Amino acid sequence: MNASSHPIKRRSFWKARTIGAIVLVAVIGIVLSAALGPGVVGLDPAPAGDGSTAVETPRLHVRVAQAQSIKGPELFHRYRGEVIARRDSSLAMRRGGRLQEVAVHEGDLVKRGDVLARIDVSDLNAAAASADAEIAAAEAALEEATAGPRYQTIRAAEARVQQLEAQWTAAKNRFERQRSLRSRGAGTQQEYDDAKFASDALAANQMSAKAELDELKEGTRQEQIAAARARLQLAKAARQRVDVDLSDSQVVAPFDGVIAARLFDEGSIIGPNQPVLRILESPPVHATFGVPADVSDFLKLNDRLRVSVGEDGPDNSQPARVIRMQPQINPVTRTRVIEVELQTDNSDTATESISWIGKTATLWVPWSQTQTQQDGWIAQSNGADRTPIWVPTSALVRGVRGLWSVYVAEPELHSGSNAKSIDTALGGNDTNVVTISRRDVKVIRTAGQMSLVSGSIAGTEAIVVEGTQRVGPGVSAVAVWDTPASSLSSQETAAR
Repeated sequence: MNASSHPIKRRSFWKARTIGAIVLVAVIGIVLSAALGPGVVGLDPAPAGDGSTAVETPRLHVRVAQAQSIKGPELFHRYRGEVIARRDSSLAMRRGGRLQEVAVHEGDLVKRGDVLARIDVSDLNAAAASADAEIAAAEAALEEATAGPRYQTIRAAEARVQQLEAQWTAAKNRFERQRSLRSRGAGTQQEYDDAKFASDALAANQMSAKAELDELKEGTRQEQIAAARARLQLAKAARQRVDVDLSDSQVVAPFDGVIAARLFDEGSIIGPNQPVLRILESPPVHATFGVPADVSDFLKLNDRLRVSVGEDGPDNSQPARVIRMQPQINPVTRTRVIEVELQTDNSDTATESISWIGKTATLWVPWSQTQTQQDGWIAQSNGADRTPIWVPTSALVRGVRGLWSVYVAEPELHSGSNAKSIDTALGGNDTNVVTISRRDVKVIRTAGQMSLVSGSIAGTEAIVVEGTQRVGPGVSAVAVWDTPASSLSSQETAAR
């Protein structure tokens, strides 16, 4: 009795376990279907041949995208450089002396022509006063020479000539009497000689006075006016030397900018040409980079690029414009130095850009502006007729012998389909019945979540971009379009 009851109990036990396992699998399936949704692992009833909705074969949903519609990331050449000011000047005075005033501090904004510092110029002020007096005297002398003698001076000279003429006439008469007496033997020889010499002296004086009168009437000679004018110019030149010394005794802002350093304070004794302040020109700031020759050959003046400061990437970069390019290649580094001007978007950024000076900068040159990268991709492709395409890295499937593959969704064609249904087999409907096939590809480059591959993939084909882990070659599935697909010609579909 007891021996026969053991097999019955064992059969009942195993039957109960089997039923429990079936129930558990069903519950897990229901939970997964409810959690993940029909768009990922949901099942879709395949239509029966007679048009009924009877379930024949469950198909998985996969997300697909047309190969030519997948846009790859924008890639850049990246080169390191330094942010610099457009102009960076150390300001000094040509004269030495004691600093009397330093009007600015680090960080102050200044305008062109502002006086920033000066030394004591007491000696120059005295020299300036003396030079002004010399100029006044020279100007007066030139005016006098230009105006000529006064009327009163000429009248006085005329009177002097008349006076001398009268004296000469009297002396001449005395000489005539003495000569008459001498001829009769009445006068002495001494008296005769005195009368003769007196008459001759007065005649000479009268001629001299007459010549002076003629000179006064003719006015000042041009040579005298030129000499007076030269003395005035000499006095003015001396005053200009004082002005130059005064100008060299102060520091003036050569351009709009910001004070970067204040090296001395008031009371300090400085020597000639000793820097007192350092000034940086106001924005926009510049940056310099060393670019390889094969890349710089594709750049030209006024090209628009992007520059980021510090460790920022291209998303946080500033627009820049190429303003200078070194003509020769550095024989050591084999690079060409280019200088760009950072163009800030607003006034706040422009003010902030002053703090960028001296920081490391990164120049982002798009690959699209050069042919080097594109040529490299084409050279690495397996055939000239295979154009590289971008695909999500998640779409790559491990192939055989370490190779990579992608899954392509091909429409299922039925014998009863007409030409119109073939052309629109992947016409952008939300649910399209497809068959998965494998295509071997060569990975050329990976950039983040995207990869550049080369293989026998047409641009109009649909690539499985999501759900590759649930399908395989030959599996039927329902394609859910990530981007609208273009119509395929009947010849392309037949070729597949």
